[in-house]
Amino acid sequence: MNGLSNRRFKLVVGLYGFFIAVIVLLFLCFPMIYNHVEKQRQDQKMEQVETILKENKQLSERLADAAKDSTVELLVLKQQRLVYESLPLQGKLADLKQFVRKENLVFQRTYQYKGYTIWLAFYPQKIQKRFNQLVIFICLLITALVLLMILVIYYIYHELLEPLKKLRTSILALKKFNFDQAILITEFKDEKGLLADLSTFSKELKTNMDEIGTKFTDLELQLQAEQDLNAYKKKLINSLIHDLKTPLSIMIMSVELLLENERLPEAVKNQLSELLKRQNTTLTNINDILKASNQQLEIVTDEPIDLIPIIRQTLDHFQVLMKNKGLFGDINMPQRVTLKMSQIEAEQLLHNILSNVINYSPANEEFTLDVDEQEDQLILTVANEVDDLSQIDFGHVFDLFYHSQTAKNEFSTGLGMYTIAAIVQRNKGTYSFYPHEGKAYLTITLPIKGETL
Repeated sequence: MNGLSNRRFKLVVGLYGFFIAVIVLLFLCFPMIYNHVEKQRQDQKMEQVETILKENKQLSERLADAAKDSTVELLVLKQQRLVYESLPLQGKLADLKQFVRKENLVFQRTYQYKGYTIWLAFYPQKIQKRFNQLVIFICLLITALVLLMILVIYYIYHELLEPLKKLRTSILALKKFNFDQAILITEFKDEKGLLADLSTFSKELKTNMDEIGTKFTDLELQLQAEQDLNAYKKKLINSLIHDLKTPLSIMIMSVELLLENERLPEAVKNQLSELLKRQNTTLTNINDILKASNQQLEIVTDEPIDLIPIIRQTLDHFQVLMKNKGLFGDINMPQRVTLKMSQIEAEQLLHNILSNVINYSPANEEFTLDVDEQEDQLILTVANEVDDLSQIDFGHVFDLFYHSQTAKNEFSTGLGMYTIAAIVQRNKGTYSFYPHEGKAYLTITLPIKGETL
């Protein structure tokens, strides 16, 4: 059964059901409607008789006119004197049984009104006499409709039984991705039916699956090539990083030997000690990089940390560069701020922030670093002077390998701002870089989700 036939079938069934519902509703409501109409007729007739008696004019003629309907009988007495009667009773109510049988009436009533005794009776109307015939007709009609429905159901069952069996078998074949069997089963004589549609769908699905399989194989080959290339790059980078350890270790040994010389001035010893401290820090960072590169398990573990000591440590790391460039930092931060994030990420985040400030700030200028807590958010804002803000593409500073023309560091890699964005995103924070009053502002928000240290 195709889409058009299905819609026609639903329309026919709907109209058929509506027709039966209307017939049943009429059948059920007919007595109620008739009783309502009959009650209105009786009330109107009683009201008409009472109006005539109330006006007390030409009673006989007007009462005769009111009782001229063959379905109405009327008797009116006043103080046992006959005023009007439609039956030859001569005012004797006791003789009613000789002329009227109670079972032939639909309604009768004897009551007093303004000194009058009124007897009013109603015979069935013609429509009520035909009610039994109408009921028989409706019953026969419903029987015919039921028989017709049985024939229709039998026809539908007979016509759809075989296609439904084929449809079930075809669907089971499709579930097992046996497209050839599904296509063979659904080759049916009804070219416009559901099975024909399913056959077309099976053919198209088989073609698409074959095409997907081919493309998937190509993607697998490309992915394997990319994985091999990445593995080679990883080994090469690890090798280059590892090669940095040798000269750095030699430098550390040289500084340590120099520090053993007792003749060195105290100022020189202090500078060499600071240099040795930074070299050891660099060596530790190199070892961490190699460990992170070679370790299979996840090493970035979130833990409650106090961000303030890390800020102080990072500022101390850049003291020499700040002094050589004549930079002054205005730092505003609380005594403690607890976050739940990786120690390595926190160090890298602050290192890249301050490195960016020093790289882009002109000599002999001031930068500001503000750390603030607002409800459950930490807000870190850094602002610094820039020679020419128009040379900075603020919409792309967080792109990988972005370089600004205002950068003074020829060894800039273009990874700093990208790393900042990546770390903030992983910790579900926000970041923005924008100009304001001749300065460049970097604002970072991070959720304060840590526990008390």
